[in-house]
Amino acid sequence: MTLIHPEPDWTVTAAMPAMSLAGGTLRFGREARVHERLEPGLKLVLVLDGELRYSVRGAPATRVSGPLLHLSLCQDEMGMEHEFGAHKALRFVSLRTGLSQLQEAFSMEPAELAARLRAPGGQPYADANLRVAPAVQALGNQMLACPVQGALKRMYLSGKALELAALAFGALHERPGHGLARGDVERLHHARDLAAANLQDPPSLPELARQAGINVNKLTTGFRKLFGMSVYAYVRECRMQQAHALLAAGALSVSEAAYACGYTDSHFTKAFLRRYGVLPSSVAARG
Repeated sequence: MTLIHPEPDWTVTAAMPAMSLAGGTLRFGREARVHERLEPGLKLVLVLDGELRYSVRGAPATRVSGPLLHLSLCQDEMGMEHEFGAHKALRFVSLRTGLSQLQEAFSMEPAELAARLRAPGGQPYADANLRVAPAVQALGNQMLACPVQGALKRMYLSGKALELAALAFGALHERPGHGLARGDVERLHHARDLAAANLQDPPSLPELARQAGINVNKLTTGFRKLFGMSVYAYVRECRMQQAHALLAAGALSVSEAAYACGYTDSHFTKAFLRRYGVLPSSVAARG
């Protein structure tokens, strides 16, 4: 996946050869289709929230939605198309580096990365979309909420970028085959989207299965295989991310954020502290 960043919140040339970083929130007032010319190299994109569709060289479009970790390796210049929905926010962190810098920056040759992406020999483009562990999501949120400015910001983000790359390569190396039929994968993605759209009052498992067109057993076992967590754990994680974003933006009080995400005050404070290591009031005050 290649993301166009018309106005990212920040861009940084990292404190290492030819690595560029960008992060922030993209918003489009209407549906947008954007073309980009890909340069040879590695692209790592952590999508924290939001969704888009992308396609390369006339291949069918791939739809992705956060939280998701994307890695791609491009070995020839080529075009890519992106489709963004209207009035939807996309929160992301991206890292890019050229082919010749892979060894210097990450001690990895292009052929090794292509093998990890399970790409046939000589294939000019390969990618993978991976589930995101809580530690990776927390790292992305830390980068977007960088606590320092100036030269220290470049140093801080460079260190976090290396950590992000290490976690991404580790996830790529360890990814299992999920063994699910393509139709079931599509229905499970639909179920995930339905759950994320109703965080305050999420549907029951039988109702979610009915809406997604899949039986309850396939929903529960397939969801865990595909996304690495239960439906309940996914809803809980989405609630925490939404609450953090609302508090950091100064949009709501702690009580209002708790209610918006389906929590009572006391349960919300405990869950937020367990997830982020800080009290929600400290995030609200900072926002």
